[in-house]
Amino acid sequence: MVRYRSPEMALLLERWRARRRVRDLPAPPLGADPAGPVTTAVMAEVLDVSIRHYQRLESGERRMSSEKIAAISRALSLHTDEMKALYRWAGHPVPPLLSPTAPDVPEDLADHIRRLPFPALVEAPDFGILAVNRRAERACPWTARPGANVMIDLLLPGPGRDQCAQWAEHWAPPLLAQLRQGALANAALRAVADRVREDPQVRDLWERTADLRSHAYGTTRPMHLEGAPTSPAWVRILGWQPMHEPSLRVITGEPGHPPAGAEAPKEP
Repeated sequence: MVRYRSPEMALLLERWRARRRVRDLPAPPLGADPAGPVTTAVMAEVLDVSIRHYQRLESGERRMSSEKIAAISRALSLHTDEMKALYRWAGHPVPPLLSPTAPDVPEDLADHIRRLPFPALVEAPDFGILAVNRRAERACPWTARPGANVMIDLLLPGPGRDQCAQWAEHWAPPLLAQLRQGALANAALRAVADRVREDPQVRDLWERTADLRSHAYGTTRPMHLEGAPTSPAWVRILGWQPMHEPSLRVITGEPGHPPAGAEAPKEP
């Protein structure tokens, strides 16, 4: 019988279950009382394992796989720090990008981006857009669309990509480098990469480049902004990670200057 070093984690797992109700689960089991507690039997059904198997996972008698940790984290909407603790408890390396769990945007963070004097948004680990300020909504209306995703909307044909001046030179390469880095260790981002590569232009760039950067922030790129003059504007894209919610990223688009030696963006 294998038990992990910290018996407290088994107690914490039990408490994390207790703070949820069946209706809170992303995919509640059929027939379960929505107002009922998330029992070991409910978790076993969610994970598609026997009740005894789940009980052994939760008690520490059986080692959790990385896949089971990701599934439990999604089901219980665990905080990033709680997920990290589970990975360490089970003896697995913490993934560089944890599986997205559609975290809530803290009100203080939402209020912060509302007060910024330039477009800003809050981005989830899978690049889904969770919140935008009014300046972002006015300058880039697609960001306020339910289900908007930075990678999908800027790489696939549509309103987002249409706003990217000199898309193949200034936008697609750094975005693909960032997506390639994340997809190495994250199944959700591999799915995003597969989706965007259905577009012939994206697939061609993906196959011709080998850039591998963890982020594309800190670069200045030309962009067509709604309500602005017809000439593209240079926008400095910056990314910030809130320490109290490190699974999220705040992305800002500040007025910028063209990089040294850059040609002036041409109108389409």
